[in-house]
Amino acid sequence: MPRELMLETATGAFALCPYELPPLQPEDVRIRIELATVKHGTESHAWSGAVNRGRRWDPRLRLFLDPPRDDRDAQGAAVAALPGRASNEAGASATGALPPLVAVGNMAVGVVEQSGAAVADFRPGDRVYGYMPVRETHQAPAADLRLRHLPDRLSSDAAVCVDPAHVAFVAVRDGKVRLDDSVAVFGLGAIGLLTVQAALAAGAERVIAVDPLPGRRERAVRLGAADAFDPTAGDVGVAIKEATGGRGVDVARETSGTDRAMQEAIRCIMQCGTVVAVGWASGPGTALYLGEEFHVNRPTLVASQCASFWGNPDRDYPLWDEPRAQLACAELFCRGSLHAVLDPIVTLDEARCAPCARTRAPCSRWASVSDRTRRRGGWRGSRLEPDRSRPRRDTRDTRRSSDKETRRGSY
Repeated sequence: MPRELMLETATGAFALCPYELPPLQPEDVRIRIELATVKHGTESHAWSGAVNRGRRWDPRLRLFLDPPRDDRDAQGAAVAALPGRASNEAGASATGALPPLVAVGNMAVGVVEQSGAAVADFRPGDRVYGYMPVRETHQAPAADLRLRHLPDRLSSDAAVCVDPAHVAFVAVRDGKVRLDDSVAVFGLGAIGLLTVQAALAAGAERVIAVDPLPGRRERAVRLGAADAFDPTAGDVGVAIKEATGGRGVDVARETSGTDRAMQEAIRCIMQCGTVVAVGWASGPGTALYLGEEFHVNRPTLVASQCASFWGNPDRDYPLWDEPRAQLACAELFCRGSLHAVLDPIVTLDEARCAPCARTRAPCSRWASVSDRTRRRGGWRGSRLEPDRSRPRRDTRDTRRSSDKETRRGSY
């Protein structure tokens, strides 16, 4: 019987649980998973049980509303799909309530084992990637998985990074980075590290990275950032102004969803610069002051959102839409303009401990692998004295597992 990684919401522990596959339906594909990843920041926000403060989304009004008191019990029993998830088998309810077990996972790469009679585009033996949870074998209608063929030029590690790369790609476009601009990126998880790379690919002359974890800062420098600052070591707004000759950056992107980082993003830009809010903020925002620099320097504040789940077209629609943007991200990986940011990679059996260890890991994602375990990290990062050595970009490709092995990773 195949196994899948689940979160026990009562205890916060992760468990490997057996499951049965249903009979194959005409629209279904059955896929043996080789590499599966978790979108750590997004999913841990959902795991907290406090998604949207327990409020429900009204797509007609485009407002989050408190559910009617009489409907709360009924809504609590209705499990809603998470953004980016292919099915509604697990996730937060409309009121923020969580079921006892929640499936985890964002994207996966695998091999088609069976396809239903109505499936024309995918046949047994095809290597594919799409939105799938962390499990050994997955079955669903192909359209629900947004499944794509895996080209030879695209590595498995890069394929499962297409989703966070799409977020970074849209954030760079929303911020309208131009040739020779300077850019600051706050938060160096998967999306932050990919934003560093995407800004450089868009023509930014200088990218400054900000994160409290030294390994993440070092990784950003390896990927092309000119400077990397620890925001806990001093006044990072002043540090960025000094690093840019007192001018500030043209565009700041905040990917962590923290109010303190948003405040420093506002403080570090040049007069009339642009601040792009990428992370899903939570909490009361007590560290955010909409006076001071916000009022005096007149920033343009842009909320970047790429998920079709929320009914948001691309700002350049119809010239750009979600399928075109995701294919463009895959091509950027193929060309070497973007590099995968999986770290660490573990076996499925080790995955129960990986999310806990992940909070101490230096980089951005964790993955389940074959019987080999590859870990990167241990770099010495800078504090408010940035590393300006500009080492060669990290372009290492990764080894693929055999067809019989399941890998799991994290951004």
